[in-house]
Amino acid sequence: MTSTFDNAKRIRRLRPALLLLVISLAISCATTMPAPQSFLNSTDASLNQWLDTRLNVDFAEVRVMHLPLTDAFAGMKMAITRADAPVESLRVTLHADEVTRRQALWLLTQKYELRMTAENVPGHPSYISISK
Repeated sequence: MTSTFDNAKRIRRLRPALLLLVISLAISCATTMPAPQSFLNSTDASLNQWLDTRLNVDFAEVRVMHLPLTDAFAGMKMAITRADAPVESLRVTLHADEVTRRQALWLLTQKYELRMTAENVPGHPSYISISK
């Protein structure tokens, strides 16, 4: 009977550690999943080169409209649908090592249920359109 109680105590102590392990594995797997090839597909070679640059992404609680101010997305041209107030006020967090910007943006779309498209307007720089 005592061994049963000892086993129950051990299991109770191990539960939080196992939960943390499962969560860390899930996060690790999510950041290694590549973005679909069609995601932010563009005919603009410079935009594609910028999107396919590998980097470390590390920011917390950044408003979507301020993504171009982060180190990872410096220089990003973007537009938020003006009628989409939930996107403007949305704060996002992402920590990922050795991912492309395309993959990082895809992870944000998955995590925060966003829609992103690459927009090419003749005579203007390409940009990324973001909406909810």
